[in-house]
Amino acid sequence: MQLSIFSGLVKRIVFYGCEVYAGQLKAGDDYQDLKPVYSICLLEGRLWQDSIKVHHAFRFADHDSGRFLAETLEIHTLELGCYNLRESDLDTASILDRWLFWLLHAHEYDAKTLTGLFPQPAFQQATDTITRIAEITEDKAMYDTREKAIRDRQWALNASREEGIEKGREEGEIKGEMKGEIKLIHTLQEILGEPISEESSLQGQSLDRLQSITAQLRNKIQGRTS
Repeated sequence: MQLSIFSGLVKRIVFYGCEVYAGQLKAGDDYQDLKPVYSICLLEGRLWQDSIKVHHAFRFADHDSGRFLAETLEIHTLELGCYNLRESDLDTASILDRWLFWLLHAHEYDAKTLTGLFPQPAFQQATDTITRIAEITEDKAMYDTREKAIRDRQWALNASREEGIEKGREEGEIKGEMKGEIKLIHTLQEILGEPISEESSLQGQSLDRLQSITAQLRNKIQGRTS
């Protein structure tokens, strides 16, 4: 999935990778039954601003010896905005570039055309998988469970508030809290599909009034998800 860059994203990535790894075991299962987990994060923006490298691979490793814990959890980040591949370049492209092209453009082709462009078994398996998912619409719900949606929404709301408070911190804590509430109100309105309030009109409200508006919007969202 493509992810926008928010504060706390790295911790979110690690959390979900660990959750998938630990979630393999049921009561009575042996640790030997655990399979390695590979978390691949496709990012629209720049996560590592000080690097021009597009693909980063993270593993549990010892800093001094370089020894890492194999077949546990790996996290890979790919910043797709840096790629501008063309179909005519596929024959000479690296395997990573071919996968990136497939990920970015597979939805533009039918299954037969994809099979011709990507005849290798791994690509064939990926193409067959998305074809089955498209045909079985009811199964799409498992990719966006209610619990995950609520957790992600809360994470986004908290990030919005923190960013607003940080921006206003130099102007004093009260003004910072008000900026945070205004940012949060705008985020909640976007989620609900409501018109976005003019910032100038919200700035004229007291902090208590802004918090009251936030509470009302939260209740609306809760009513939709309950």
